[in-house]
Amino acid sequence: MSDRIIHAPELTWNADGLPVASVFDDPYFSVDNGLEETRYVFLRQNGLPERWATGEGPFRIIETGFGTGLNFLATWQAFRASASPERWLHFTSIEKFPLTHEQLKRALALWPELTDLSAKLLSAYPPATPGFHVLSWPEDRITLTLIFADVHDALPELNGPVDAWFLDGFAPAKNPAMWSEKLFSEIRRISLNPQPEHIPTVATFTAAGLVRRGLKGAGFRIAKVAGFGRKREMLAGTYAATIGPEKSELHQCLPWQTLPDPLPRGSHIIIAGAGLAGCSTARALAERGFRVTLCDPEGIANGASGNPQGGLYIKLAADDQATHSDFYRQAYLLALREVERLLGSSKGKHWDDCGVLQLSTSDKESQRQQRFVERHRPPAELVVVTEHDSDKALLYPAAGWVSPADFCRAMADHPAIQFSRTDIRAINTDGGQLTVVTSDGKMQADGIVVATANDAGRLTGADSYIPTKKIRGQLSYLATEGLPSVDHVLCARSYLAPPIDGRMCLGATYNLNDDETELRDGDHQTNLSHLKDFGSDWCDAAEHAQVIGGRVGFRCTTPDYLPMAGPLVRKQEFVERFRPMTKNAKQIPRQSMPWMKGVWLNIGHGSRGLASASLCAQMIAMQISGDAPCTSQTVSDALSPNRFLLRDLVRNKLKGEK
Repeated sequence: MSDRIIHAPELTWNADGLPVASVFDDPYFSVDNGLEETRYVFLRQNGLPERWATGEGPFRIIETGFGTGLNFLATWQAFRASASPERWLHFTSIEKFPLTHEQLKRALALWPELTDLSAKLLSAYPPATPGFHVLSWPEDRITLTLIFADVHDALPELNGPVDAWFLDGFAPAKNPAMWSEKLFSEIRRISLNPQPEHIPTVATFTAAGLVRRGLKGAGFRIAKVAGFGRKREMLAGTYAATIGPEKSELHQCLPWQTLPDPLPRGSHIIIAGAGLAGCSTARALAERGFRVTLCDPEGIANGASGNPQGGLYIKLAADDQATHSDFYRQAYLLALREVERLLGSSKGKHWDDCGVLQLSTSDKESQRQQRFVERHRPPAELVVVTEHDSDKALLYPAAGWVSPADFCRAMADHPAIQFSRTDIRAINTDGGQLTVVTSDGKMQADGIVVATANDAGRLTGADSYIPTKKIRGQLSYLATEGLPSVDHVLCARSYLAPPIDGRMCLGATYNLNDDETELRDGDHQTNLSHLKDFGSDWCDAAEHAQVIGGRVGFRCTTPDYLPMAGPLVRKQEFVERFRPMTKNAKQIPRQSMPWMKGVWLNIGHGSRGLASASLCAQMIAMQISGDAPCTSQTVSDALSPNRFLLRDLVRNKLKGEK
């Protein structure tokens, strides 16, 4: 996304109380009746809701111009009233100038019949940060992927499937930059090669010639139909690929950007590992209608996810590490909503949005924080600059601490999830069939998601390629007596959470190549030495703080410190098919991916699992169900479990491979 700063629109409100965009001198919806206009133009002309009443699986809409959210809410209302229970609606909408929360609230107040849905949208509406935001209401089987970006930056990051296009936005005469050849070229690319159950349709309020010609060129059979209200005509159509022969999917995107065939609702999925990654994946799949067996011989959240308190926060890059920042920002905002959704009634016991204070421990870190604020100008809902002990610090006001174990148990508490202490010993996909070998024999399943952190390579076998690092971390539990009060989670070289149950959690150490499971006094002393980072009040704490316990856990990290989330390939077949890339990385064979039948991966979250696991779980659930992704293609590529195999193949570093 090229623009890292998001600007709200300048609005005026006309005599009828309708919002008008000053820069385009155009209202957001019809002066006759905006809600009825949406129902006529976008729902009726795309054949909705009749298309939802039959069939199963995800139904994806892409909209250009979220505006006040009226189209989305009208679609939500119609879907909730008429869709088959086997359907899931994924509404993807792009907005360059997102309304502020107050602007949105005022605009939606014009539609009393949408009050309950408006309240849900307003409650989840993200801060004005660039990129992708995923909002989900599983009780209604609806996901909204809201993209704050220019349409010409956003569309290249999207792929199919798509079932319906809502081409909104301001009129071509008022907003010619949007209605360009680039728009129609991307519409064609995303609509290409549809499955029989995903034939795209399109509707737009305008009948302008350039739009009609552009949609025809994009492969749609277009017709003029009667417009709504004072509009004489509008355009609607169905994808027909009328212009020339089409290339296969492997010629439209890179081979590793394709996905295995989806599994139908009701399929049985095994999750290996009941930590944050495993439990969040189990929940996401269960809410999409899959039957889930969650397996872990140690019980729920007894590995690295078993710490009594964890800081839910992120550290955003000041400069150009856009992919890392885009992923963690999107993941963090989703995680906040998931924690509140599942632990909301236990605030103060299992979680607390007390805020996270990110402190600088060096001039370099102070300069980094200053650059971050100057370059990105983040909204106050995300992060603000504040004072702490006479120094500048960054406060994430919506962040806080979470009990990972309690969060895991809440995620696993779903009627479609069965927990088992079965010990999974191996996964076999020989002959194109999935066999899961356990301590009790074999288990039958349609798919398995491996979420066993550093043990993933052992389970998936020698024909997988999973480079991870195991990092030991030791927490120290401190008695609260005599220590300064703590209102926020404090983060510097270590983190310190506000007290709970008469103790504070401090840590954790960072020890590579260290398998020691017992607590060590030396590591307690390391943690205590970091207390002085929290300010002058803490300088003496290292001398008299009382350590009353601790815990050892082992993080799983990857070479680039991003998780691995997605389907896994067979290493040897991949090397054989793509070996020409060792001589020329641009010489990409148009070969299909040798997927490891029914095997997905969700590992490598390091110390950021509270922030990252929920988004990775949503991605995997969408992949398995055949839905379009809720992240940009750039982020999806960056999280692919096969990226290191591809990288090392290109660099000719796969020693011993034939």
